[in-house]
Amino acid sequence: MTAVSTTPVETWAIGQTEYDQRVERVRSILAQRRLDALVLFHPIRMAYVSGFFHLTTERPMAIVVPLEGALGALIPQLEQEHIAKAPSVKQLKVYPEFPTGGTKHPMEHLVDLLSEMKLGGKRIGYDSNGAPDVEGYDGPDLSEVWPGHAEKARDIVDNLRMVKSETELRYIYESAKWGNLAHRLMQERLELDRNEIDIALEASAEASRMMLAALGPTYHPESGAWAAPNPAIAMFHAGANTAFPHPLANTLGLQRGDVLVTGAGADVAGYQSELERTMIVGEPGDEFIRSFEQMLRLQQVAFDALKPGRKLSDVEREVSSAFKEFGVAEYQRHHTGHGIGLEGHEAPYIDKGDERVLQEKMVFSVEPGIYVPGLAGFRHSDTVVIRAGGAERITYYPRDLASMIVRL
Repeated sequence: MTAVSTTPVETWAIGQTEYDQRVERVRSILAQRRLDALVLFHPIRMAYVSGFFHLTTERPMAIVVPLEGALGALIPQLEQEHIAKAPSVKQLKVYPEFPTGGTKHPMEHLVDLLSEMKLGGKRIGYDSNGAPDVEGYDGPDLSEVWPGHAEKARDIVDNLRMVKSETELRYIYESAKWGNLAHRLMQERLELDRNEIDIALEASAEASRMMLAALGPTYHPESGAWAAPNPAIAMFHAGANTAFPHPLANTLGLQRGDVLVTGAGADVAGYQSELERTMIVGEPGDEFIRSFEQMLRLQQVAFDALKPGRKLSDVEREVSSAFKEFGVAEYQRHHTGHGIGLEGHEAPYIDKGDERVLQEKMVFSVEPGIYVPGLAGFRHSDTVVIRAGGAERITYYPRDLASMIVRL
């Protein structure tokens, strides 16, 4: 007789217990600040406390976290099925559509929701003073329609998001694994005269098919898209275009001597990782080798500087000092890195303006880049988790020069 496995199936989603714990932490901070509720308009902050992931459009939505009782939500009618997947949201205010065509504006429905949650005249915090200005949305600020006290409190959720739980870390590790595969498939498909968009699409599609087959039917990406997305992606930019930190893609075919700045990652339960590499088609010249090695040294300075208890601003100053020491200060175009998790870029930042202190289980990209006009950009990016002993690199794709030479 064949034994039946009782091993629980990974659902690739944050469990309700963790969502409940997040809400309780939010409530603890609300109590300290003498606020009676928190209104969240940002889609990722909404998802963080409730599990309600959705596609942002011109239709305003909000999650309300009261000091006591169940969560509330303002949603358009077309999101009723999605909100049903968030069991902690019990009190709904559903409006038919936006624009309203002469009926009540959705923000007025939000005021009704707050009143029905017995928050009339109470003190509320918000992450932004109204719904985001996207895709033609136009509406009043929350402070214009709310008769009680309202104050900015976006940091409540953002601060909680900075330190990851073990479940969040597991999904980020999983993302790094599939990003590694997507990058490998992309590198294997590099061909002369073939353009970057064509290669990236093929590699992303294959990596995504393999990822979906491995993770099983309980997996679904949380990023949201009209068409079926590639949950694992690979991409790159080629040639002198790489001297810009955020270049636009082109359809020129690969040529010998092209420098490539590549990227790969994956969406696992909404969580992201970041892997970037600098490569060259054909044998590198002396200028390339010198800049590549300087870039590696700068990244190592950053790895070594990331330790619990240090200020992020001090880490950035240390890396900037290394730019000067190596004689490449004029080629520094951006800060060393950023937080990563439910968003590809999120707080905190490895930047001179960020005075926050590094804590264990924070997750960052580490990507000090050198951008040499007329030559190329040089940037490796790796995702790291802050541990007691320093930065643990979880993106494990090769970084050395020999591995980055593409011989075609």
